[in-house]
Amino acid sequence: MKTAIFVTIGAEPLDRVELEETAVVADLLHLLKQRGIDVEELLIFMEDHDEPLEHHRPLHGHDHPIFHAHRCKKVEVTVHYKTDAFKHKFAPSATIAKVTRWAIEKAGLGKEEAEEHVLQIHGSRLQPPSNAHLGSYAADSCAVVFDLVRKKLVQG
Repeated sequence: MKTAIFVTIGAEPLDRVELEETAVVADLLHLLKQRGIDVEELLIFMEDHDEPLEHHRPLHGHDHPIFHAHRCKKVEVTVHYKTDAFKHKFAPSATIAKVTRWAIEKAGLGKEEAEEHVLQIHGSRLQPPSNAHLGSYAADSCAVVFDLVRKKLVQG
């Protein structure tokens, strides 16, 4: 019987993949290769986990079967806030929510102030959704730069 898992590959959107219930990471890599994706050096991470999965690791049986495929084991994140810059390395499967929590802590923001801030891609107006994977914004490299900015509030 086949069941679904969800995987993002670099900057590609989340994709539903049907695999047997006994599927392991190697099976996912084989399926991706059949779809024309270069799987050489491709690492598979479980969402918000720091280490890539070994090829014999089962894909099913998790409460949250969302995975991220990336060529980088770590993504160097730089966050600018006012005159400060903070750096840290995260797995590409880290969610933007996780990176935002880290940035808010580094900036020393209180709870109320923290709720008013989001990450924005440096030099743009793009504010990634909190459930997006960090690796989606570091598709061509192993680094990404953000600004920690106030949310744009809609006045009604």
